[in-house]
Amino acid sequence: MSTSDTSTLTIGYSALGISLPLFVADARGLFADQGLRVTMRGYPTAHPVVDEIIDGAAVPCGGIIALPIALHRHARARPFFYAGAVVEDLEHPISFLLVRKGVEIRTLDDLAGRRVGTLPTKAYREWLKLLCKRRGLGYHQVVLDKTCQCMSTCASLEVPLDRLVSGCDVLPTDTVEALRSGKIDAVFTNDPAATAALRAEVAYLFGDRPLLPSELGSPFLFGSFVFDSHFVADEPGTVRRVVAALDEAVRQVRADERGARRDAAAYLPRDCKLSDDGLGRPRYLTSDEVDAELLQAQLDLFAREGVIGERVDIAPWLLRPGMPVGAGRSPGAAPRPPQRPAPACGS
Repeated sequence: MSTSDTSTLTIGYSALGISLPLFVADARGLFADQGLRVTMRGYPTAHPVVDEIIDGAAVPCGGIIALPIALHRHARARPFFYAGAVVEDLEHPISFLLVRKGVEIRTLDDLAGRRVGTLPTKAYREWLKLLCKRRGLGYHQVVLDKTCQCMSTCASLEVPLDRLVSGCDVLPTDTVEALRSGKIDAVFTNDPAATAALRAEVAYLFGDRPLLPSELGSPFLFGSFVFDSHFVADEPGTVRRVVAALDEAVRQVRADERGARRDAAAYLPRDCKLSDDGLGRPRYLTSDEVDAELLQAQLDLFAREGVIGERVDIAPWLLRPGMPVGAGRSPGAAPRPPQRPAPACGS
């Protein structure tokens, strides 16, 4: 797609609280200030955003995308570029393990034999799988409302069946009912579903510290805004303007978080609005604030633990404000990378 004449593009977003800078950039005219006419296209999670970007038909960029989701496609389909970041640390939680009322889960070991819902993305599945692995627990993906019929397969995991955690995908809009009905014993998710479950009094919060930073290191770089590398190669000027608008949105979120949460209302499902007292308190970084060495160390951990399929050298793919896009590989513009074979269905 070409935006050089019209400066028009479609941006995909996940309808989750972590997408706050995107909502602010659109609602407050920050894209327009950069000479861009943007159409916002919402999706329930980041997975379909990435699928649309890889498809290449209409959506050349989007966010906020959890890093395991983006890097899985980065390595297996074609590379992405990344601008800015959302960070989870001990003071700025994003992800929450919520336990159904009446169920006793006080340690991660207590997840053994339980059915745990996850936000339906590769990121939350892989993070939960890693947390289980570190406790000597097995992880088995099942389907909500169905009974597992593959005990022989489960047994082949070399983990006793009573040490298996059954994970199942649960959309944000279905989280409260899945807990209330007893279909799941716990859920690993983020806002607005986490706050909604507590407010509905169907669950309690596991632990007193954010789980991912506590277990995997703080600060924990959760995700980023991503650009199709074909789009970056073809439209470097437009990319620079999008990055500038997003950086300004991050600054405005910091200055007026309450107002930013109000701006988000137009982009989220009616029953999943952000509230001033919500659990999630992400910390956002502008494109010039991302620490490439810290990010690389985290991605190397992901590669060693199998969260992502292979190691990715991330520094060449980080966008900085005003920099020639693709600097370090070709002057002035990024080279168009080759299209890799599409991954198998379900990967």
